[in-house]
Amino acid sequence: MRLRVLTRPTGTIDGISLDRFRLGEVYELGAQVACVFLAEGWAELVAEDNNGHVPVRPSPPEIANIEPLVLVVDDEPAIRALTESLLTAHGYHVIVAAHGRDAIQRLRECCPDLIVLDLNMPVMDGWAFRTEQRDLTDRKRAAIPVLLMTGEDQAATHADVLRAVGLIKKPFDPEDLLDAVAAAMRLQDSAREGPRVERP
Repeated sequence: MRLRVLTRPTGTIDGISLDRFRLGEVYELGAQVACVFLAEGWAELVAEDNNGHVPVRPSPPEIANIEPLVLVVDDEPAIRALTESLLTAHGYHVIVAAHGRDAIQRLRECCPDLIVLDLNMPVMDGWAFRTEQRDLTDRKRAAIPVLLMTGEDQAATHADVLRAVGLIKKPFDPEDLLDAVAAAMRLQDSAREGPRVERP
């Protein structure tokens, strides 16, 4: 059984923070079996006995492997497809955007763990996106770390100016991409308080 994350809600309900919850779909043998709203990293089934009063707690289903969510922003369809394919094959859930404006809209819809960002794009480039991201009123989305992916000669300098958590130089080796994303996720884990789901 596996959970595919659709979105990560933010805000509060009755004073309870929603940041550590996920809305998703549970799959078994490739078929969707339920839509769920779960606390991050675990779920608990509650059944009743024949009298309808005593709670019974079965072993939790194997849905603790919540996929980290990565937003890939690149105007080249081939790069987007390759990056999405590689990350998906290694346990990440991926959403894509063709330019910065598209990416800002994606941020309004969900809250990824990491943004893999190209610099030179039409409509809104990586520089403008990063500026607009930092200005978002939702501070959680404004603080989502960025992993820079570019072929520019001054890539290291650009990554420093953009306060990126890492750099992938185009053309990239698949292993370099996976290593950079995994390292960025580990940084995220160490920066958060409390237990976290083990990353792939």
